[in-house]
Amino acid sequence: MTYCCFSDSTEKVNLVMKVKVLSRNPKDYQRETIDDIHKMPKNPCETQHPLAVDREYVKALNAAKISKMMAKPFIGALEGTTEIMTVLSLNSEVLNLAVFGTADGKVQYWDIAGRKLTKEMQAHDSEVTGICHFNKASLIYTCSLDSQLKQWRMDHDHVEEAWKEPLSTIILKWSPHCLDHHRSQNQFLVGGSESCLLYNADRLDCPLQEWTWGREAIHCAKFNPVEQNVVSILTKDNSIILADSRQGSSLRKVKMNLKLNSFSWNPMEPFIFTGASDDYNLYTYDTRYFKYPRRIFRGHVNAVMDVDYSPTGTELVSGSYDGSIRLWKVDQTGACDVYHAKRMKRVLSVRYSLDSQYIFSSSSDQNVRLWKAHANDKLGVLNPRQRLALAESEALRIKYKEHPEVRRILNRKHLPKSLLVQSKELKIIHAKQKRKERNVRVHTNSQEPIVPERERHTTALYK
Repeated sequence: MTYCCFSDSTEKVNLVMKVKVLSRNPKDYQRETIDDIHKMPKNPCETQHPLAVDREYVKALNAAKISKMMAKPFIGALEGTTEIMTVLSLNSEVLNLAVFGTADGKVQYWDIAGRKLTKEMQAHDSEVTGICHFNKASLIYTCSLDSQLKQWRMDHDHVEEAWKEPLSTIILKWSPHCLDHHRSQNQFLVGGSESCLLYNADRLDCPLQEWTWGREAIHCAKFNPVEQNVVSILTKDNSIILADSRQGSSLRKVKMNLKLNSFSWNPMEPFIFTGASDDYNLYTYDTRYFKYPRRIFRGHVNAVMDVDYSPTGTELVSGSYDGSIRLWKVDQTGACDVYHAKRMKRVLSVRYSLDSQYIFSSSSDQNVRLWKAHANDKLGVLNPRQRLALAESEALRIKYKEHPEVRRILNRKHLPKSLLVQSKELKIIHAKQKRKERNVRVHTNSQEPIVPERERHTTALYK
């Protein structure tokens, strides 16, 4: 910058000085539109923020508190159910379609998005025990304790016409207990009181395969969703059987101490499945090493009735006779969350939605309830700032989850008094059993080997 001055002698003098001017780029602080937020300047230098870690910890603590305060998992109940729902079947391709079977032989066709009962009909004379879909052929199969297997046309646009009468009916020799369809082929399984049958929809007069194991009844049989020819079967003699649909004999058989009520294959790992047991636990098995369970999930205080994997394969949900629904991570043996309702009784079946965002549960109080898969999720459309804030809070909770205060808040589960008392009693019982085993070894000359916990629940392995 140049300054000019004149003296008394009218001589012109030029003075040149360098002046530092404070200047900023307007793009750094000005908004593009009036709807944008104001840009805040920030110095990223760590020396200028000596308390940054402390502030971050406080933000993580607040995020943990808010996640518990905003946890509202219950969405609603499907109105119109007047009987216990014994079967929940979700369509494998249509997100908002579900078909339920009741204890009085009715089949209900539901629109989940609108929570509307589209169609209800008397399909059987007794309790419906199985429903399965096959979208490629637009078919639905139902079975009941009246020893009938029926085939129906699945037409979403003309539901009334499609459900007027079944396409075909098969009279079985015994009462069927379960039903499951092949993922890609037009084949389905029917398990009953005497055997397990494999049918082809093009030849319903004669089964393709029949598996029998003495006179033991079969109460659950499912195809593997990845290795689609592998079948897992549960029998009343507390056995788990692996079979191949292309041959008539079983591959492996494991007998447990107590009965498994249901099981679910992991959709991402074809050799992993988890079973719900009568001894209040869930057992994850690896078919490559089938003798002992790979992991044991503890937490329920009564028999576990059903279990289901999320489509991502990283989470699973279980329902129990104790009236609670528990959510688990596949790599953690403790439940990450517990759902319960004031009037919810024994939970009979649970299912994940296809987008792994919701959970369906059926209980003995004649209700089908809809829950969030993550209790603190925000429903509806989120703007970018909301998504960014939620992602930041989740990252902080994960980063500081091992800090004592944050861990205490995140692991806190609010249970009904009855469940809390029963869980404390179970802990006392397990501690007493361990103490007794230790005292026996200390005060006697017992040479029996120490059996690990996961090896105590298997009786025998048959190949």
